[in-house]
Amino acid sequence: MSSPLFIPLKFFLIALDFFITIITFGWLGIIQRATADPGLRTVPVGDDESHRVQPAYKNNLTTTPVPGAGTLYDLAKMGFEKYADKKCMGYREFVGWKTPKVKEFGDTYWKTFGEVGIVSAKFGAALRGAGLEAAPPTTNLEQVTTKSRLAIFENTCPEWMIAALGAFGQSITVATIYATLGMDAVEHAVNDNIISVIVCNKRNVEALIKRKDNMPTLKTIVYTNDLIAKSETVDLPATPDGMTIVSFEDFCAGGDTEKFPPTPPEPDTTAVIMYTSGSTGKPKGVVITHRCIVGACAAGDIELGIRKGEDVYLGYLPLAHIMELMAEFVMVSQGVLICYADPKSLSATGAFPTGALEHFAPTIMVAVPKIWDTIKKGLQAKVAASPPVAQFLVNTAFEAKTYADTYGYDTPLFNALVFKKFKKAIGGNLRFAISGGGPLNGEVQDFIRRAFGFPLCQGYGLTETVAGLTFQARDDFRHGIAGVCIPSAEAKLVSTPDICDKAGQPYLSTDRTDVEGEKVWGRGEICTKGVNVSSGYYMNEEATKEAFDDDGWFHTGDIGQFMADGSIKIVDRKKNLVKLKGGEYIALEKMEMVFGNSDFVDAVGGGICVYGDGDMDRPVALMQLKMEHTMIWAKKNGIEGDFETLLKDPKVYEAVMKDMKEQHAKSDLSHLEKLVAVQLLNSPWTPENGCLTAANKLQRKAVIQSFENEFNDLKPKGIF
Repeated sequence: MSSPLFIPLKFFLIALDFFITIITFGWLGIIQRATADPGLRTVPVGDDESHRVQPAYKNNLTTTPVPGAGTLYDLAKMGFEKYADKKCMGYREFVGWKTPKVKEFGDTYWKTFGEVGIVSAKFGAALRGAGLEAAPPTTNLEQVTTKSRLAIFENTCPEWMIAALGAFGQSITVATIYATLGMDAVEHAVNDNIISVIVCNKRNVEALIKRKDNMPTLKTIVYTNDLIAKSETVDLPATPDGMTIVSFEDFCAGGDTEKFPPTPPEPDTTAVIMYTSGSTGKPKGVVITHRCIVGACAAGDIELGIRKGEDVYLGYLPLAHIMELMAEFVMVSQGVLICYADPKSLSATGAFPTGALEHFAPTIMVAVPKIWDTIKKGLQAKVAASPPVAQFLVNTAFEAKTYADTYGYDTPLFNALVFKKFKKAIGGNLRFAISGGGPLNGEVQDFIRRAFGFPLCQGYGLTETVAGLTFQARDDFRHGIAGVCIPSAEAKLVSTPDICDKAGQPYLSTDRTDVEGEKVWGRGEICTKGVNVSSGYYMNEEATKEAFDDDGWFHTGDIGQFMADGSIKIVDRKKNLVKLKGGEYIALEKMEMVFGNSDFVDAVGGGICVYGDGDMDRPVALMQLKMEHTMIWAKKNGIEGDFETLLKDPKVYEAVMKDMKEQHAKSDLSHLEKLVAVQLLNSPWTPENGCLTAANKLQRKAVIQSFENEFNDLKPKGIF
């Protein structure tokens, strides 16, 4: 608000808030922040300062969250028995589509730990009845010719997890397939793994049958009704000779647990062949043993600070992604309730009568950066559409909160007036959240922390490390910090003499300062070793030798540095630094993280794709323009026309470029990493059209190929 009447009100509210802080002893936080000294968050292994581990776990890496549990079957069995009468899984009945973009939900249904234990055992027995056998305890899978693998091609839902639990109880390996990938990916996984049984959604049964001749080993299709309303009819095709098509419920009902009691796996039995989302070429299948996932769960339990038998977890990320699978097994082992949803129904904008966050009120949440960015922009859009007085109050609250966070105290008045209402939209109970799967914009991280009042910490890992490698401390408020080594792993930096920073200097493990002059304990490619690290890729010896060395170190391909306190900061990728015409380097992913924070960028539609190469002087970008923000901006600035008209309006373009300059000015990007031109788009990038991976990561080449004409018009603007 611009009215001068609100200036004294603003200072009065901030002063009153601070007064309440003083009389409630909130000022103690200032003293605690001023005197806090975290010391070294990691310590060197031996004499090598660039080889580090958490102090408490030096020479004693953690291996299991539950003493005596060496496999996922062990973890689940102990959870089922200890928490038998507590709720284990919850989901809402899908009623239908309220509008083309809003799902309507009805009653909520629950299963206890005891009930999940029974039904998963019956599913496992049914797998044995369908001809599957226990897998031998080995990772040399090329030598295994028995039918000992189950494929799951379905969205995250209770049936997905129950199927995996049942398979693991019979020593059967699960091959995961992202539900958003097409039938080519299914064929690849089925044929590579001698798959005879697959779990899928009822909507996909017909497509599988049409391809049956290309998948001769496939004999049984078990279908779920996830997100299919009772009033909806999905016809099944005729069952071909030699095949069985059966509902998930009927398949479980046919499981004979007396004839096929559990066949517990060994720690070295392969639990999962997890196919990466395929950012480059054919997806790679990562071979992950029970020992690996259990080790990662041990670290996850410690870092999450699980309240056994009390916490509530929201499960909505793809279970075909290792981060979600690992997290859910942590929850099962510790008696935590898992509530199932999908990414597009988290808030009331995509669900009726309430979003999943508000309905289930989780205490712990894991999300990828895109989700946090969407939540931030959705909240900002609501504030922008609210009356001026409400906007004034929210802006004042954030200003006060920003200052308070800097010095270590809280804002009790604004918590009651503003932030309490924000919390209600996400259930009001979130006490901790993790961002993983990619770098998190610092501005987004700060916004979420301040708006909702819980620590949002970054995690860093890969499928090959079972999601975990480093984790940011809750009291670490710095941007861009990936964190410290998790309790089940150690990390070291390996010099990359052929890869240079922006100043043209190679990344060396012996470096003691970085390109900004900050103290570091080495720079180089991040490598890791620990119980949670995979042994390699399925039927891909060349890729395995490239990423896994003979000493057991996995080479991530990410360039990092150990900061002065021993935390890792990722600064580059071996294959993602681009050299411009003048020989200078720019970091495309970092630029996308910074510029993607603009309110004009539609994160849901795919975000922004930055481009530069050796023929160019400066970078350019293709970006999805956010309709809601653009229409509000146009109305405020007296510009008329529908969204397609605004896409081509020079004034809109000028506003976007102005905002991009502001985002650049707030960042630590170099002057060379300033965008000189953008192309505004309104054709969303999705996994279905190949512009995003199944994990919603940008497919740069696919975007450029899909928008070849627009790109050809754009690129010359970066050549002077």
